[in-house]
Amino acid sequence: MILKDGHADKYLKQYMDGLIPMGLDIGSSLMDQHLRFKRGQMNFVLGLDNVGKTFVVLWYFLCLSVRHDLKWCIWSGENKPYIQFRQLMQMLCGKDIKELTEEEREHYKSLINNWFKFIDVNKMYNHRDLIKIFKESDADGFLIDPLTGLNHDRRINGFDRNYIISNEIREFCNATRKTVYIALHPVTEAARNKYPKGHELEGHVQIPHRSMAEGGQAFANRADDFIVIHRYVQHQHHRYTTLMEVSKVKDTETGGQPTVMGYPIRLDFNYGKGFKIGLDNPLEDWRQSQVKKDNIKPNEKFESAKDSLIDNSIFEQEDDLPF
Repeated sequence: MILKDGHADKYLKQYMDGLIPMGLDIGSSLMDQHLRFKRGQMNFVLGLDNVGKTFVVLWYFLCLSVRHDLKWCIWSGENKPYIQFRQLMQMLCGKDIKELTEEEREHYKSLINNWFKFIDVNKMYNHRDLIKIFKESDADGFLIDPLTGLNHDRRINGFDRNYIISNEIREFCNATRKTVYIALHPVTEAARNKYPKGHELEGHVQIPHRSMAEGGQAFANRADDFIVIHRYVQHQHHRYTTLMEVSKVKDTETGGQPTVMGYPIRLDFNYGKGFKIGLDNPLEDWRQSQVKKDNIKPNEKFESAKDSLIDNSIFEQEDDLPF
């Protein structure tokens, strides 16, 4: 179908008036200049195993929810939904849920239930099964985590299959104005790509390039935004810092731009209470806004806990790390 004359008039007027709407932010200047939530996009997230990419993505979704009331539908085939639910609760409240009163637990549980729905991981799905579920959901955004966890049609070769999946998810995004994030693993060679002898990070795996995704450049070609998440998991000092590289932003007009090579966004794990980005802490800002709204001092609002909202006891043990 050929578009009628005038189809671009609204956009042209918005552009001339400087009224192009920006993508949604999370309240962090360091993050928001590179990454924005935009409706109708298909975005990819690349990361090696055990770097915590799912945890980062859930945190990012939660930041968007508290700021813009966005709702999400999650399929995370390699994770347990009930553990992810607990992690989201703890990020939101800034405490281990054991420290909360029953009333507080119910409050935070209801908020997460409102913003997040999880798809049963006890059965296998292909991408069309998930698209059908997505169409029945009222969520604003969706997560497929990881793409390799789907029950693919093995009769179609990988190259063709990747483009079929990308095209059909793209069609869903265009038709519904819903946004889908798809997690990818890199090829084996990416795990062997280590810093050379003499480098300050000698022996540690380098951050992968988007072309290193399983399936190659096909996904980067089709992506709106492409995000790479990395962590030096065995480094004595840097293991709790997550690196986020935004390597592609198709539409910079509505906000966001790629990070400069060698200068990724650095996310501080912050004991599992929601990442800090430099001095920015979007979830802590939200918590404080709730305290002010209720006109209650922090130590009164959480009288059941020994320490304040910045208690550092969460995830102090390595066994509690969600990576």
